[in-house]
Amino acid sequence: MPYSKMLNAAIIAGCLFGAVALVAGGLAETYPALDIVNNGLLLLTLGLAVLLLLSLTLRSRMLIVTTGALLAIALATLVSNLSGAAARAPENAERFLRVATFNMWGKGDLHLQKIEAFLAETEPDVVVLEEIRWKHEDFLRDMQETFPQQAGKHGLVILSKFPIVDKGRLDRPGQPYWQSLIVAWARLDVRGREVNVVGAHMSRPFYPSQQKSDFEHLTKFVRSMTGPVIVAGDFNAAPWTQKAHNFSTATGLGRLNTFSPTWPVRWKAVPLVPVLPIDNVFVSPQLTKINLTVGRRLESDHLPVVADIAFVD
Repeated sequence: MPYSKMLNAAIIAGCLFGAVALVAGGLAETYPALDIVNNGLLLLTLGLAVLLLLSLTLRSRMLIVTTGALLAIALATLVSNLSGAAARAPENAERFLRVATFNMWGKGDLHLQKIEAFLAETEPDVVVLEEIRWKHEDFLRDMQETFPQQAGKHGLVILSKFPIVDKGRLDRPGQPYWQSLIVAWARLDVRGREVNVVGAHMSRPFYPSQQKSDFEHLTKFVRSMTGPVIVAGDFNAAPWTQKAHNFSTATGLGRLNTFSPTWPVRWKAVPLVPVLPIDNVFVSPQLTKINLTVGRRLESDHLPVVADIAFVD
């Protein structure tokens, strides 16, 4: 088969795949299980752009129109779902808080030593940790010298250098205590200003009904809060998914991480290249984004996220 015919067939196959993926993702509002497809929306958009370029080389009007139309739909969907980014702080704005979040899924003393070293280097004021287990009790005890305030013990833990004036948790209804935790929260006194810090860990998209329910409970909980709010954690959803978009829209919180991938860093002992920014920080309108960085590998399947946040006077 000549090269041009093979390329033509490949482009047609790619267009069919793209069309099916776009239709499936568009139905995610009605069928939440399909939102898992939207996690790949950015990669799909890039792939369609490549198909358009290849179509141009073949000078096939049909393929150019088809790939162009699919790319336009993908771009429109991506842009629409990415509305809700946090406002940028003015240049030279004073930092109000540095917040770090990290899913600690991993094992071994080296894993914990690397986390301790990373926190010592980055010097966050507040840390939200997911996947905390009983085996991490000594680690949390060691952290008390740097972070004397703590909310939560297992699953989700918030460490703080500032006083915690109130704290609590939010659970999935009807689930056993050891697997019901959705949220750990703490109200901090930061130099005379109170701010709510919410640590969240949403269910994976392979359990769509539970993930949808988690986002709904988190949304309702955040909307019930008064004053500045910071929500940080592992959302198990890219920013351009329907669930993440709906959460930002319904709460009015602005997203800090849009394109910095944090997962998957590894599968068992095999290192991988992260492609999805599922670890994120959201802030209420009283707070703005100075900077967000993704840290190095710490023997987990996630990368840590560190956000510098300013207060709007």
